[in-house]
Amino acid sequence: MKKILVILLLAGGLATATRAQGHWQLIKSTNKVAPRSECSLVVVEGKLYLIGGDGPARPVEAYDPKTDSWAQKAMAPFTMHHLQAVGLGDKVYVLDAFYQGGYPDQVPLPNVYSYDTKKDNWQKLAEIPAERRRGGAGEAVYNGKLYIVCGITHGHRSGTNSMFDCYDPATDKWTSLPDAPHIRDHSMAVVVGDKLYAIGGRNTSLHDADNFMSFFNKVVLDVDCYDFKTGKWSTLDAKLPMGTGGGTAVNLNNKIFYIGGERATDTQPNGPQKDVYCLDPAKDTQWQKVADLNQARNGVGGTVLNGKIYIAGGGGGPGGPPPPNGGKPGANPPPNGPPPGGNEGDIALEVFSLK
Repeated sequence: MKKILVILLLAGGLATATRAQGHWQLIKSTNKVAPRSECSLVVVEGKLYLIGGDGPARPVEAYDPKTDSWAQKAMAPFTMHHLQAVGLGDKVYVLDAFYQGGYPDQVPLPNVYSYDTKKDNWQKLAEIPAERRRGGAGEAVYNGKLYIVCGITHGHRSGTNSMFDCYDPATDKWTSLPDAPHIRDHSMAVVVGDKLYAIGGRNTSLHDADNFMSFFNKVVLDVDCYDFKTGKWSTLDAKLPMGTGGGTAVNLNNKIFYIGGERATDTQPNGPQKDVYCLDPAKDTQWQKVADLNQARNGVGGTVLNGKIYIAGGGGGPGGPPPPNGGKPGANPPPNGPPPGGNEGDIALEVFSLK
């Protein structure tokens, strides 16, 4: 009997030690917001702003956690999707997005745009050099300047790259910087301390002869790091355990959280994922699996507010199927059709807490 008790205690302790940390909770706001995917979620002065999304031009939607409600704001000047918008001061900035053309021939934005949360309007800013325009890139803020890394220049056909650029909103000028070590698109960027991390994504430019959509399993596991102090790139030893394209990434308590996205494998067709991984870049040598999302998501927006991670939107939400034939032989792009993937219900706001 004592041996059995010891075994049970040990098993219970092991389960506690290996249990994924944190938890995700779906938030039922007082009002619903129409679903959207390939969007971005940004915090500005205590409110969440949902920006962009596939389909026609979308209004900005602002969520106030104090009232648990959404408010519709200014309409975007045109479609903006496949972006990681960033907040600085009282504005939201967009340095990369697709705005014209049908899948797989989307065209990237020709200019930087900002949304003023005080005036509730959009402003057209500096022209982006033609050869540096792209969508599906990672964006981040450091010391009052905006940075964009990687992306894809020609929709979902070609042009996956490792380009790295800086936009200074004070001067409205664009500067090219040294390329990252790895090419990737449908990826994210996160700043922790004095370093920027290029994370996740895939190489959408790779198409098999009999399967245009074979890019779904061409994920990038390497994490590249740019040191602002030295101006040099390096690649971490810690690789993502499972890669995805179209995930989101945030900095919570100086730790990087990589969330969701889509992927295919040799045995499974493409589909949205629930996986969430965490890395403390100051000391960790490998990523830690934390609590899964309640709903699998791709093209989801994510941000941090009051010590918690918020995500919203994304394909694969309530009733949202994985892309048709994703990762299967013979899967070719519909001419001028919508991108693969889908979503039903509302934007499904979800929050992660470590406690």
